[in-house]
Amino acid sequence: MSELVQRETLISRLIAEHRAAIDSMNNLPSGEGDIECMMPLGGGVSVPASVSGSAKYLVAVGAGVFMKKDRNSTMEFLNRKLQELEAALRDVSAQRGKVEEELAKLEDRLNSMYQGEPAGSA
Repeated sequence: MSELVQRETLISRLIAEHRAAIDSMNNLPSGEGDIECMMPLGGGVSVPASVSGSAKYLVAVGAGVFMKKDRNSTMEFLNRKLQELEAALRDVSAQRGKVEEELAKLEDRLNSMYQGEPAGSA
């Protein structure tokens, strides 16, 4: 059960991360303009940077592999991943619901047995 809760939490975080990336991309200039921003280096350290709206984006596609994509392809990729993550979250939530139902049934049976009642007669 705790594994399912951990998976739900992880998937929820990934969904939030993908939504934030989509929002960030929507706020970047889509033409020739640049936008000033802060680029995190890690450990709470950032550096000022300039991002071009017409730039290509490096997209992690798995196993440490990155692909260079244009803006539209990147947005399509993010939206597709977001849909996959939302479907995975629904699946894990459904699994957790089934496990919770089974646990409740087992708890009822154990309570009946403990109280000396025959199982299933309540």
